[in-house]
Amino acid sequence: MRGRISSLLAALALVATACAGTADDTTTTTSEVETSTAEAEVSVQTDVVIGLQLEPPTLDLTSSPAAAIPQVLLYNVYETLVKLEADNSITGLLAESWEISEDEMTYTFVLRDGLTFHNGNPLTAEDVVYSITNVLTKDPAHSFASTFEPIDEVTALDERTVQLSLSRPSANLIFFLTQGQGVILDASEADAMANEPVGSGPFRFRSWAVGDSIVFERNEGYWGDAPALDTVTFRYIPDPNALSNAMLSGDLDILAGLSAPELLEAFESDDRFTVLEGLTHGEIVLSLNGRNAPLDDVRVRRAISHAIDNQAVIDLAYAGYGTVIGTFSNPLEPWFRDLTDMYPYDPDRARELLDEANVEELDLRLVLPPPSYASRSGEVIASQLAEVGIDVEIVNVEWGVWLEDVFNSHDFDMSIVAHVEPRDLFQYGNTEYYWGDETPEVAALVEAADAEIDEAARNDTYASVLQLITERAADKWLFVLPAISIIEKGVTGFEADLPGLALDVTKLAINP
Repeated sequence: MRGRISSLLAALALVATACAGTADDTTTTTSEVETSTAEAEVSVQTDVVIGLQLEPPTLDLTSSPAAAIPQVLLYNVYETLVKLEADNSITGLLAESWEISEDEMTYTFVLRDGLTFHNGNPLTAEDVVYSITNVLTKDPAHSFASTFEPIDEVTALDERTVQLSLSRPSANLIFFLTQGQGVILDASEADAMANEPVGSGPFRFRSWAVGDSIVFERNEGYWGDAPALDTVTFRYIPDPNALSNAMLSGDLDILAGLSAPELLEAFESDDRFTVLEGLTHGEIVLSLNGRNAPLDDVRVRRAISHAIDNQAVIDLAYAGYGTVIGTFSNPLEPWFRDLTDMYPYDPDRARELLDEANVEELDLRLVLPPPSYASRSGEVIASQLAEVGIDVEIVNVEWGVWLEDVFNSHDFDMSIVAHVEPRDLFQYGNTEYYWGDETPEVAALVEAADAEIDEAARNDTYASVLQLITERAADKWLFVLPAISIIEKGVTGFEADLPGLALDVTKLAINP
C-alpha cells in the first residue's frame, strides 16, 4: 500500500437489491426493493488512489458524450432511479419500488423516503421530472436523448411518486434509466455542474485539478449505508507507460484499464498485485464516414473490410488481448451474433472491389483520439490498407478536438474509437450520428425491436439489424476492448467486468 494507513473504520458499503429481474427482464410486476444486510469489508486504509488514462473534458454529463464523465460520476456522486449491477441485474437505487403496467406503456416509481442532495436540498419526484425532461428537451441536445425517445410525459404524482407515460413500449428503457442519462439532478445546481457536480450519492465532489486528478469525499449525510472509504482520488496519467510505472512504484492502489497489455508481465510476476481481465461493451470500430465519396460506395467499404486482418490488429496493437468481432455487437449483449466470416481477410478481393468501383487512387484521413488502442490499431490498419493501394494519412488529436471535429462536425474519413456505451446498436438508425449511416430500413428495425415485448422476437429483429449493417459494411468492426485492471493485494469490492459505464467505487475497501 502507499503507507498512509489510518485507524480502523467499521463502515458498511451500500448493497441495494431488488426483485426486478435481469437487465433483459421487463416483467409487468411491482418490484419491491430491499436493502441487503451483507457487509462490505471493513477498510483499514481509508483513502484510495485509482489511476486512469482518459480525463473527462467536463463534469457535465448532460453536455458531452465522453464516457470518462459517467465513468467516475455515475453511482458515486450521481444516482439513478435504478442501478445496473456487475452481474447485469437491475436493482433499485433512488427508487424503493417500481411498477410497469401490463401494456408496458406506464412506469411508476416510488422514491425512498428522506432522500437529499449533497447541498442539503430534498430530492423529490419533481427533481426526477426535471432530470428526465432535461434529457428530452435540452438545447443543445443531450447526447443520448434518443434513448428516452419513447417517453411521452413525465409526471410527479406526489413528492415521492413519479410516472413515465410512453408513446410505445420500450424493452430497453429500464436499462437506459440506469445509465448517465438517467441521473437525477438538482436544477438549482445545473449551472455549476461542469466543474462542481452535486448529486445524491455516497461520495461528494471535493476538487478537480485539471490535467491531474479528481477527488471525492465520503457523503456523511448519505441516505444509505456509508462507503468504507473517506476519500477516492482518480489520477489521470495519459501515457500508458507512466501509468504502469505509477502503479509499480506504489503511487496507485488500482490501475483501472491498462491500455498497454504488453506491460502486464511486470505485474503478473509481482506478488504485490492481482491482474483482472473482465468484459466490456467496448466495440472498437474503424468508423467510415458514409457521407464522403468514395466511402458512400458500398464496394469501397467492403474493400476496406477485406483489406484488414482483425487478428493481426489485435496481436500487433493489443498484445493479443481482445475478441475479434465482425459486426457491432459483443458477447455481453443478448442479441450477439458472430459475423466474422462475412469479410475474411482477403487483399485480392479488396483490390477487385476497388477496381469495380473505378477507384485507382484513394487517399483517406484517419483521425485518431488519444487512447493507445486507437493509435496502435491505426498504424497497423494504415499499413494493411497500403497493401491494396489505399494511402492513409494519420491525424492524432486530443479528445476535445476529436469530439468537436469528428463526433460533432463529421470532419473525417475514418476514425477508431471504442464504443463503450452499452446497447448502442440504435445509433445505426440515427441519421445524425457521426458515422453517417442513413438507412431508413435500419432505423425502422431498431425501433421495431425496442417496441417488441417478446424477448426472442426482439433479439431476432436486432440480429436482422446486425445482418443489414454488416452486408452494407457500414463500418469495419475490429475487436472488443477487454477490461484489464491491476489491484494491489488487499483491495476488495473492485469488479472486473464493466457491464455499463460506471466505475463503481461504493463497495471498495483496502486491507493490506
